[in-house]
Amino acid sequence: MTPDSAAAAWLRGLEGGPDALAWLSRAARLAPNDPRIALDLARFRLPGGPEAVRLAEAAFARIASTHDTAQAWVGLAMARERLSDRAGAAAALEHLLKRHCVTADRAFLMLAEHVARNAGYGGFCGLDESGQRISRGEGRLLGEPAELAVLNRVEGLAGITGKSITGWASRPAAPAQPPALFIQDSAGLRRAVKFGAILPADDDAPLLIRHAFKIPLRGLTPPISLCGADGAQIMGSPLDPAYLSIPPIQAALRGPPVTALPAPRPFVIVIPVYRGLAETQACLASLTADARIIVVDDATPEPALAAWLDAQAAAGNFQLLRHAGNQGFAAAVNTGLKAAQGCDVLLLNSDTLVPPGAAEALREAAYGHPDIASVTPLSNEATILSYPDRRGGNPMPDRAGTIRLNKLAGRANGMTTLEIPTGIGFCMYMRHDALAAMGGFRPEIFGQGYGEENDWCLRARHLGYRHLAALGVYVAHRGGVSFGAAARGLIARNLAILNRLYPGYHEMVMGFIAADSLRTARAEMDMRRLGAGRKEAVLLIAHSHGGGVARQVAAQMEALRAQGMRPLLLDTHFPDDPDNTPYPWPARLSEGDPRETPNLVFNLGTQKRPLLTLLRRLRVTKIVLHHTLGHDPAVRGLAAALCVPQDIVVHDYASFCPRVNLLTPTTPPRYCGEPALAGCIACCATERDGIFEDLSVPELLARSTREFQTAAAVIAPSADAARRIARHFPGITPRVTPWEDDTAPVQLRRPAPGRRRILTIGGIGASKGFDLLESCARDAAQRSLALDFIVAGGSADDARLMEAGIFVTGHYGETETQALIAQCRPSLAFLPSIWPETWCFALSEAARAGLYTVAFDLGAQAERIKATNRGITLPLGLPVARINDALLACFK
Repeated sequence: MTPDSAAAAWLRGLEGGPDALAWLSRAARLAPNDPRIALDLARFRLPGGPEAVRLAEAAFARIASTHDTAQAWVGLAMARERLSDRAGAAAALEHLLKRHCVTADRAFLMLAEHVARNAGYGGFCGLDESGQRISRGEGRLLGEPAELAVLNRVEGLAGITGKSITGWASRPAAPAQPPALFIQDSAGLRRAVKFGAILPADDDAPLLIRHAFKIPLRGLTPPISLCGADGAQIMGSPLDPAYLSIPPIQAALRGPPVTALPAPRPFVIVIPVYRGLAETQACLASLTADARIIVVDDATPEPALAAWLDAQAAAGNFQLLRHAGNQGFAAAVNTGLKAAQGCDVLLLNSDTLVPPGAAEALREAAYGHPDIASVTPLSNEATILSYPDRRGGNPMPDRAGTIRLNKLAGRANGMTTLEIPTGIGFCMYMRHDALAAMGGFRPEIFGQGYGEENDWCLRARHLGYRHLAALGVYVAHRGGVSFGAAARGLIARNLAILNRLYPGYHEMVMGFIAADSLRTARAEMDMRRLGAGRKEAVLLIAHSHGGGVARQVAAQMEALRAQGMRPLLLDTHFPDDPDNTPYPWPARLSEGDPRETPNLVFNLGTQKRPLLTLLRRLRVTKIVLHHTLGHDPAVRGLAAALCVPQDIVVHDYASFCPRVNLLTPTTPPRYCGEPALAGCIACCATERDGIFEDLSVPELLARSTREFQTAAAVIAPSADAARRIARHFPGITPRVTPWEDDTAPVQLRRPAPGRRRILTIGGIGASKGFDLLESCARDAAQRSLALDFIVAGGSADDARLMEAGIFVTGHYGETETQALIAQCRPSLAFLPSIWPETWCFALSEAARAGLYTVAFDLGAQAERIKATNRGITLPLGLPVARINDALLACFK
């Protein structure tokens, strides 16, 4: 079987042509994190041309690495085979054969044999869901030996609901069939679990089929375990309803303070390990502290990890303790704590990186006061101690990056500590006297993990101890390596238990988050990161709405870097709900990516002086004002306060039009024609929706006049925009600097005979001709014209346009533009913008795609079309029927 025919066989049931591809692509843009849609889209692309196969290969690889599903691995093998990557195809198929059950489906058998033989194997071998061997060929077979522990592994989650044990389970290697799951209690009862319905897809594991169960507690003797055939317990097991009778204690209660500082004792590093060979290797390689290391293997299902641990322990690199069956993180910690009895303990997750000196700094903080039970560092992923984004989700740095960030934290914050409501178990230094007073964790309550260290810390608080964050120490943490598909459910279950045992716990943590006591420490680190360079800096001021402003700002920043300058960006911290968030919005400072320094946020009404101090420290020698939408008006005075020149870049007409785009407040809006002052005042008297500032039109004109007159340069991207500015501000002559090179050669193609596909590119709102485009589509449908309308991008109301018969692809990334245009197979570009644009990037994209463009005789769009002969212009206000007639007749 050839790769093409194998793809065709595998795609049975995925019907449709280019339209199906368009709908799948739209769905993927609307839900970019849904692997189900991504998987279907990759499968649909697989039989296409080389570029489509490359896109499919990348998608399959991403899904396979994240979700480890058989469909993604077989798709990856097929895509790589089609791309003549025989070794890569064999590697993907090998992973599938070793870790997933296979079927005797003829198309799969032929594909597997083809891939194996092309890679030099005599054939292949796998196991079906019942353990029966499925193979073809002789000699060296791809897929041998199978990883039986992985093939038989059962994932799931159990909890107590009322008088029953409820939950779900799945066998990832064969998720369609209910797994073999057994319930057993301390009295020796053991029986198979019966399953009920299949649960809806879970956000954490949307490709995993979850089989539900409900087991009455009556007749069971705690503790109660739920195990797969291999004896490994699912998440939440073992279960003991006894915790339901533990008397609750208010979380905020603090016992009498501990006043005697104990004598220091050596510390032991305890690392529970379950999954993640590469992460575990990196963690242990990062350790430099002179301390005994205890690794607890909690019955890892990964043979390679178990073998590596054995070899390292045999070499004397650490003490290895191993559980016969998986007991969970809390139990593994207790095993390590018992072996380290009498010592301090640095508890580490196996997916951390610890820079030199970090462990010693945590120890020093732990002995800074008599009443310290635990100390936790900052990290990229540490819930309330996350940096730079305090919400977590920050990329994990490599070892060199971790060392840099730890040094940065030390320089910024020194040995500063802060009391926190609870330590965080990814990296927690635990003092020996607190361990002796509290004992270890409570796996009988918290199962495999999450919440057990919070419970320990709250118990310590009730005995008079405190918990600290070491703000001068940073440890990297990947997060999520061990929990797998049951993570979110286990977290929710254990959080509910914590709040039941300790009323007010949630409110205490939320209060700490709301107070944001780490704000100053994080901001100091951000400032030092930003201040690391010695070059003179240019500050660009812009909004954070994206679009053409963001595109040009990014281009200018790149050009400044190429010139040896250092660009800085001051944009607005765009709120989640801009319509209900009072203006002005805070300003944020970065080197272009606010995610890297998210704590440099300034309310300029009250924090202009600290911002100026920082800008002087950063050696800002020039300001380029691109846009002030959403900013506090104080941002306009930064150049004068710094005594540096300021350029002003024209992106729209907010300098003289409070509605920004010269549109009337009518429905639908129209180009206003730029009337005299009285007309502008009348227009803005009924509705002011644009600059957000409470300025009259004369006040706006006066302010802009002062700014233009004192600017080092006023820059416009087109002659049309420059003329409009000059007309409204006599004496001002903007410098015309085109944002792109219209003299670069392009190859335009005339529309093919027959039905025409009319493409509008970009985000389509009122100013871009939303209403007019909808009317064109409705007229075409009413008159049965041979016109199809497509929007390559998003719109103000996708549903409304699609109801009118216009297909809307959904928003796209800048790098996707040309591929998306090609996918739409357009005949012409139609840019129905009804305001005089200052440049129009969509026009450039249309030319690069080889499309002639139709636009209205207005603004830079018309100026550029006439100068390049890359399209035609129509009179603004032309009736819709005449527009459609022109779209049918032009360029025949």
